[in-house]
Formats: sequence, C-alpha cells, structure tokens
Amino acid sequence: MSVLDWRTRWSIRLARLRRWEFWPGLVFYVPVVAYIAGRALLTGQLTRFTAVNPGISHAGGLIGEDKHETLTPLAAAMPAFVAPFERIGSDDPPAERARRAIAFATSQARSWPVVLKPDRGERGRGVRIAYSEAAVVDYFRRLHVPVIVQAYVPGAEFGLFFVRRPGTDGAIVSLTEKQLLQLVGDGRQRVRDLILRDPRARLIAPMLFERYAAQLDRVVEAGASLPIADVGSHCRGALFLDGRDLITAALTARVRQLAEAMPGFEFGRFDVRAPSREALAAGEDFQVIEVNGASSEPAHVYHPGTPLHVGLRAFFGTWRDMMDIGAANARAGGQWIRPFALLAMAWREHRALGGIDWPSNVWEGDRSG
Repeated sequence: MSVLDWRTRWSIRLARLRRWEFWPGLVFYVPVVAYIAGRALLTGQLTRFTAVNPGISHAGGLIGEDKHETLTPLAAAMPAFVAPFERIGSDDPPAERARRAIAFATSQARSWPVVLKPDRGERGRGVRIAYSEAAVVDYFRRLHVPVIVQAYVPGAEFGLFFVRRPGTDGAIVSLTEKQLLQLVGDGRQRVRDLILRDPRARLIAPMLFERYAAQLDRVVEAGASLPIADVGSHCRGALFLDGRDLITAALTARVRQLAEAMPGFEFGRFDVRAPSREALAAGEDFQVIEVNGASSEPAHVYHPGTPLHVGLRAFFGTWRDMMDIGAANARAGGQWIRPFALLAMAWREHRALGGIDWPSNVWEGDRSG
C-alpha cells in the first residue's frame, strides 16, 4: 500500500495540531493580519509599507518579486559573496533553455549539481537540485517560466533577516539555521518505515509519501541516506532553528555591506550558505543564494517548541518595522501602492502562480538523473 491509512493520518494531524509551526497559514495569519489592519488604520499609514524597499519592484518584494532583480546588483558589487547564476527566459524552446543551463553548469570550472528555480516563485515550489544533464532536460520540459540556474553551494544554509529602521545603520533581527535532515537506512527498514518512525519525518509523512511514492517499499541499505529536505524551505521539509547566537559584529558589518550594495534595500532576508556556523559568524566565508524583500519572515520562530505568543510577537515586530520604514520613505517622496491596487496586484499574482503546472517530481531521489 502506497498511501497512509486513516489512523496514521489522524495521528499525524493531531501531532501537527499541537505544533503551531505546522498550522495552515490562514489560521496563523489571522491575528497578524488583524494587527496590520489595526495599526494601519490607527496610524493612518494604510499601505505605505509597500514603499519599504524603493529599489525592489512589486511592492518592495511583497508580491511576486523576481529573484534576478535582487541578485543582479548584489553580484555586480560583491561577486565573492553571491553564488554565480544566470537567468533563462521562457521565450526559447525547452531544448535551447536546457542547453543554456547545461552550458552554465559545465563552464568556468563549475561542476554538478546545479540549482534550478523559477525566477518568480515562493515556498520552494519548482526548485530542483539537478545532478545530471538528463535532469536539466526533464526540468525544462516540465516548467515553462523564466528560471534561475545557479551554482550549487555546499555547506549549511541560513536566513539572515536585515532591517534598517529610519536613522539607523540597520541590524540583523532574525537568524535562522536551516537543517536539511536525512534519514539513514539500516538494511532492514523500508522507506515507509524510516519515514513513519522518525519523529520529524512523521510530521510531514503525507508529503514524503508522495515524494517517494515509487520507493516506499524499497529497503534502504545500511548507511545509505534518504533526504527529508534538499532545499532550505520549511514547506519542503527543512527544520528551522533559532540561530541568533551567531549574530556577531563581524557578521552584522558584512550584512550591512550587502544591503548597501543594493540601492533602495531596507528590509529583507539574505538566504546564504556557509561551510559552518563558525564561518558564518566570522562574516567572511559565505555566499548569498537568494534575497527576499518585504515578504520575508522572522523564521527563527519556527524553532520547535517556540511558544505561539513569542512567534506572533516577532511577526508583529517585523511588520511594525516595515510599516514605519515604508511610511518614512513615503514621506520622503517614495512611491507606494494604494489599498485597492495592492489587492488587485495580490489577486493577479495568486492567479498567475496558481495557474502554473508546477512539476510534481522535482525531487531527485537517486542522483543518476
């Protein structure tokens, strides 16, 4: 049987119910939206928070930002701190797009794997780590939107949330360590058994059962690993931990440099990879793989066991920062999006992303391609 029985499903649902990090977004965001609406009305700021990042289009990165828009100026100013990438548009046939991605993967002493991801996307949808030419060809055959092909950066992944309130130099207000967990075989247990017996994997078993549908009854040989997550997305299975102990003066200074290299960037998250926690804290040896603007979250609060009120207080705080920064920029003449125009933009983006046939098989379980 390749599906979960009803008893197991209910057991998982009850376990997730006890941990708010797994609650549906519509439930968790009710008090957050209420806070935003109340503060906007009380202060008269309305949607001036959309002026928070004048240098980023699409409401300062709140809705539908393009990844290359933020990476390009950063790579030009500080290339040593940005993972090499190339944007591949959607006008050419799939074979030509795949050829360009393969050429990128094999040029300038780069090597496999490479990361493929939609230029405009969210929550890890459509992201694939490709280990072969065949995997690249398959990806472009399935996905027909502009794509970023990026050099794969080994090491640990972190999210550095930077906020520059008016009149300050800016600070790292949240640091999230993203652990890409793996299950290890013992030569006796099947894939389904490994998933259901691991405390973390069990919580996302429905997703993992779909991902490994063709391998559920395979016995995993002793010492072989089975990834729970291959990209640093909570929705794709990554474990988010509070890494604020890594915030040092050296790291803060480096992140301020990164922000200064992006004109009009005041609020957002740098997703980076570093060889180790110590290397990141030193502020010297890491590379940015993605920059997110106004849609960023203080993801350290997803650390298991974080009380709900602590998580909500962190979200309220970052939204207060964004609203104050946006209001200050608007007073200085910055452009902001009016409420009804913002709603229309959000609806169009929702329809656009929802209408994409995202590849369901973006997980390369075996690396043969």
